Amino acid sequence: MYAIIGAMDEEVSALRHRMQDVELKSIGPVDFMFGRLSDNEVVLFKSGIGLSMAAMSTSICLSHYAIDAVINIGTAGGLKPEQNVLDIVVSDKITYHDFDITPFGNERNFSNRNRFVFKGDKHMMDVFKQLELDHPVWIGPLVSGNQFIHSYEQLATIEKYFPEAIAAEMEGAAIAHVCSSFNCPFIVIRSLSDIAHNPKNDLTFDEYLLQASERSAGFTEAFVKLLNQ
Repeated sequence: MYAIIGAMDEEVSALRHRMQDVELKSIGPVDFMFGRLSDNEVVLFKSGIGLSMAAMSTSICLSHYAIDAVINIGTAGGLKPEQNVLDIVVSDKITYHDFDITPFGNERNFSNRNRFVFKGDKHMMDVFKQLELDHPVWIGPLVSGNQFIHSYEQLATIEKYFPEAIAAEMEGAAIAHVCSSFNCPFIVIRSLSDIAHNPKNDLTFDEYLLQASERSAGFTEAFVKLLNQ
């Protein structure tokens, strides 16, 4: 069974409408929607926004249910000026951009000297590459933090420490961290709702959230179908 995690109502609802035979079960504050997607058993749930909510909800899921792999879906902010809204980003590795314990020898980058870099599942990435999609797909490092990236100062900090990063969001690294602790394969796949280099990207986010969420749901359905072929 695959666990599919989105942060917001819009991201989860877009995929919920594509599921069949849905049954709701709740543990604490998390509502788990069990059902079938592309004729595969899945559980879909909303993590909530931010690293703490993502870690909590993912931990509850993996502690209570037998999960074969985790798919983190939804939206992200692009970090490259050549990207466009609704482009797709897939994380080959992910880390926290605002977590800093460099005085204790943990470097703030994507090297192996940062013990909080988590690698996406290679098989799942290879399967995703087989999808025929009508928007560009960017595969590379992502960064997560408890910030919506909307200012030059935020962007400059990320580019200083993580110049390879192709997108930023607010849950993926925490989900990946928990999955790694449980030895559960994971992949982070997002649709860009905004581009950080755009000075009005907060307005772009509001405008494109629903479209990006629908696009995310569409390629997630196709991806789950392809995973078991």
